[in-house]
Amino acid sequence: MIPSAWIDFAGRWGGYALARQYTRNHPRILMYHRFTGDTSAGTAMADVFEEQVRHLAKHFNTMTLGQLLAYLHAGERPPPNTVVMTVDDGHRDFFEFAWPILKRHNVPATLFAATGFIDRELWLWPDQVTWLLGQCGHLPERVQMAGASLELGDNPWQAIVDRILAVSDDNRLRAPSELGEQLGCDLPSEAPEGYAPISWDELRVLEANGIEIGGHTHTHPNLARMPEHRLPEEIHRCRERLDSELGMRPRPFCYPNGQPGDVTPAVRAAVKDAGFTGAVVAYADGARHEDVYQLRRHSSSSNPFQFYKASSGVEWLGRRWRRGGLS
Repeated sequence: MIPSAWIDFAGRWGGYALARQYTRNHPRILMYHRFTGDTSAGTAMADVFEEQVRHLAKHFNTMTLGQLLAYLHAGERPPPNTVVMTVDDGHRDFFEFAWPILKRHNVPATLFAATGFIDRELWLWPDQVTWLLGQCGHLPERVQMAGASLELGDNPWQAIVDRILAVSDDNRLRAPSELGEQLGCDLPSEAPEGYAPISWDELRVLEANGIEIGGHTHTHPNLARMPEHRLPEEIHRCRERLDSELGMRPRPFCYPNGQPGDVTPAVRAAVKDAGFTGAVVAYADGARHEDVYQLRRHSSSSNPFQFYKASSGVEWLGRRWRRGGLS
């Protein structure tokens, strides 16, 4: 495997531009989650994000996911070097940090909202895990959670999240509280500062100014871990809340977690039945955009190497080569 440093060096000396030309007819869909004005891990910093947006505006045809889906449904090729920016969950930091930058450079995006989060019925369980670990001064080596004794290891957050993703939805709902009891911390009933959702009024402002709002379920579960008869509670209810608050229009969907095992035939069918025009996953494996309900995405963040290899097509080329060829 070629070292990342070599790829980045070659990319900055013309390789990224060459890859962009070679992959100009394969649209890339970028995936973001959180934004900040500081250097917090796992987020896109405002100054770095602005550099990325400026780069996209200069070198790519940027559009919303809905616009890309319109081309795909019509069997038409989108403009060369199409890139779609997507953002998951619906935290307020998108409105505070990302939206002013996107507006300044006239770059559209698609924001996927978990409607129960926007309604302030809940706050997202991965955020609950992050908050709890941040409150605990000293972590135990093991915790009893979701029916198992879990060794936390060197990356407690990942160990806990992986465990929660592996259990039923009922156990998912109980797991953060169980973790809080183990750590001696009570979870707030509402999202604390830094984890708060965007409001419906703010979503209306965004949608009136070129930001597309898509669905991301109602309570952000792992859909594949739910009984099939409960899927409409999550997917149809999400669509109904979006239509009620923002008006009826074509909207795309984003699967929570979005790994290959999370998109079962029943889940895919429920998303289509709810009237969503297409859907994105949270991984890229070199596949082309042949199934509009399983469109691949490339992760992006404040890491410049990850952004440039994802947007330029280098990452897609590498994964496609590992699939068995570049044809």
